[in-house]
Amino acid sequence: MNTVYLIVIASSLFFLFVVIGMTAKNKLTDQYAFMWLTFSIIGVVLAFALPYLNDFARAIGISYLPSLIFLLAFLVVLSLLIYHTHLLSKQEHRIKTLVQDVAFLQREIQEVRKEDSRS
Repeated sequence: MNTVYLIVIASSLFFLFVVIGMTAKNKLTDQYAFMWLTFSIIGVVLAFALPYLNDFARAIGISYLPSLIFLLAFLVVLSLLIYHTHLLSKQEHRIKTLVQDVAFLQREIQEVRKEDSRS
């Protein structure tokens, strides 16, 4: 096996162990843990399948394997950005609703205090 393959396999296994460690320590929520575990397992599988990926790249007309890997990585990062933008938008909506509810409750408390002070 080539030194590059060994480095790729070692780094992908290291990433998998880091994700498993963070999951075990509850540093990731379940949905993020699942997502990162999935990505790290895919990374390990792709690391072991680099020779086959090279053949696949040639079959689809890409003569340089790192170009295919860069394209795949770009698409994954783009997908993650879209996913996190969706989550951020949802959280902003929830925060807006929560702030409105708190303001409404504060106003009710002020009105109840005014009524109590009058009586």
